[in-house]
Amino acid sequence: MDSPAGRLERLLLGVILPLIFLISIVFINDDLIVKECTNGLCNNYLLVILLIVLTGLLCLLLVILKYTDILNGWFSKEVDSEMLDRLEKEYLEADVANLGSSWAKMEIGHLESKHEEE
Repeated sequence: MDSPAGRLERLLLGVILPLIFLISIVFINDDLIVKECTNGLCNNYLLVILLIVLTGLLCLLLVILKYTDILNGWFSKEVDSEMLDRLEKEYLEADVANLGSSWAKMEIGHLESKHEEE
């Protein structure tokens, strides 16, 4: 099992590598023609620039995901089995059956501290 961050890294690599391959083919062959030029105005390179910017942003996202903890709130680096164990433990702690005993323990602690003050 893998972490959500690991799966996102694989997804980003799967998108970035074909984009780099596409951009390199466009530069080698110079064959990216979206529409013909009219009156000397061509917008064909706008698409290439957009692909380069998109690839750069995805590479930046990949680097941020891999080497920093900024995106941990969205994509956890915790392995799925550990996350499942932690969530089951939290579920059992928050169970309604234990609510009465937890409340009673908190009340006893509060009353004891209040008696100590008096």
